Amino acid sequence: MRFGSRIPPVFLLILFAAGLAFSPVPASADSAMRLKVGEKAPDFRLRDVMTGKTVTLSEFAGKHVVMLEFWATWCDICKREMPNLVKLHAAWKPKGFELLSIVLPSGNVNDIRKIVREKKLTYPVLLDSDLAVATKLYGLAGPIPLKVVIDHKGVIRYSHVGDFPPGEDEMPFVLEDLVKEMGKGK
Repeated sequence: MRFGSRIPPVFLLILFAAGLAFSPVPASADSAMRLKVGEKAPDFRLRDVMTGKTVTLSEFAGKHVVMLEFWATWCDICKREMPNLVKLHAAWKPKGFELLSIVLPSGNVNDIRKIVREKKLTYPVLLDSDLAVATKLYGLAGPIPLKVVIDHKGVIRYSHVGDFPPGEDEMPFVLEDLVKEMGKGK
């Protein structure tokens, strides 16, 4: 088989295992989602797997910078970066930041709860049981974890696929700028 002549079977197996449906609109080359930086983030309503409370994106409008973290229970990179996300959330929450974890259906709820307890997650973990938020609203069509940062006006300002190499996490710089903007009422 020539390189690039066919989609490798391993890639197809990974997509199948993830249970992700492709969006009818192709993702851009620099993102794993259909939506682009500068577009309005679609509102959603999901339940927190630990509290049962319904959370909407719109409840943070005008008050918080929000990061959505799309992940799944089978994703080792996702689980490996969780301690850093807990630290990020603790450091920036008092400044007007909220992290919303959106878990794709990839196991039962007890598996998700076990990870939440083991990793000591301090932010809402929302189950996207039918992938409506991930694939229909945000057009997730690529790898995870996917981070989407939304400013206080509800506009997507940053996205990043995967984890950050050690010492190269740019998230604090992104948040610093957006929190400053929020304070200035921009």
